[in-house]
Amino acid sequence: MIKRRVATGVSYGATAKDEYAREAVQDALKKMRPCTVGSVLLFLSSAYAHNPQNAIKEAAKAAGTPQVFGCCAMGLLTEQEWLIDAEGAVAMVFPQELGLQPLRVLKPQGISPDLVFTLASPNAADIAMNSCDSVQFGSVTNDEYGQGPYSVWQSGRIVEQEFSQTVFSQSLQSELLLAEGIERLSPIMQVNKVRGNKLLEINQQTASNNIRGHVSIDSPFDLFCAVSETSSPESIIEGHYSLVHVISVDTETNQITLADEVKAGRHIFWARRNTNSAQASIETELAKARKRLNKEPEFGLMFPNVSRGPEFFGGIDMDLEAFKQCFPDTPLIGFYGNTEIAPGFKMPALARHHATVSVLFA
Repeated sequence: MIKRRVATGVSYGATAKDEYAREAVQDALKKMRPCTVGSVLLFLSSAYAHNPQNAIKEAAKAAGTPQVFGCCAMGLLTEQEWLIDAEGAVAMVFPQELGLQPLRVLKPQGISPDLVFTLASPNAADIAMNSCDSVQFGSVTNDEYGQGPYSVWQSGRIVEQEFSQTVFSQSLQSELLLAEGIERLSPIMQVNKVRGNKLLEINQQTASNNIRGHVSIDSPFDLFCAVSETSSPESIIEGHYSLVHVISVDTETNQITLADEVKAGRHIFWARRNTNSAQASIETELAKARKRLNKEPEFGLMFPNVSRGPEFFGGIDMDLEAFKQCFPDTPLIGFYGNTEIAPGFKMPALARHHATVSVLFA
């Protein structure tokens, strides 16, 4: 077995046990070159969220460092496998020279990192994304029922504000990938008139006539309106948009009701979730990253939306399979999140939905 500078480990069973965290770290250490461990990235299944502190301590003791970072989530993954119907832990262990550092420690030193790794609960996601001027990536935690509790930890301790922001070694080169999970059903168009969360006119057409010209609306519940981050068309062309559910299409009033408000002047396109488009997107993004890096990464982080895990792909996580095909020797860790975090067109962090956000470090 080839020993690496960064390695991952997994441990799981039918019920949550604190020792799984220790075993996951020990599994990772077996694959590492001899070194002084600098930090650990530890993700636990959501059953630990009520009281993860003992599991975190087990991981810290096994690694010989208090610098343990992570959160709980409903599904976990490494390059080895994914865990959704089991309780357990996944860990990535870093040597001292490549380890994670809290952003709050770097800020007083006048260090402004290019890239910040953000983990947040649903309650704290907006605060986290707006609290930092640096480009951010990461994910929002989840649980089976969407009610919590949610746990996020930093430097071995649960953080009360329910979000953490950390930074990897500045000596590392990073490649950020964003894979769409939707099929585009229309060209990019401009919203002309709105009233609250109702679209009235798009591309000089009534809203209902516009959508019927591009999409079958017999069952609009799975339709999305992809909305540009800014009024610039470049925003949506470059993939910086938010997905808003279509609630109803009223052919009598010619209005479309959305789950959220959209400003006049923004650009949109109609979309629907699609497995083939999602798979093609991750494969394309990974191929581009491989060409840009032109070498095997030290490690990678991957955060698919929980809506596009193995169930979405018919029992196989095609995001994970595509990664292993492209980077067969790269350690990988992540979890299936509630919302993904990636930079926008103008904003350092933007909430993504039904997407997969990955970062490769070389």
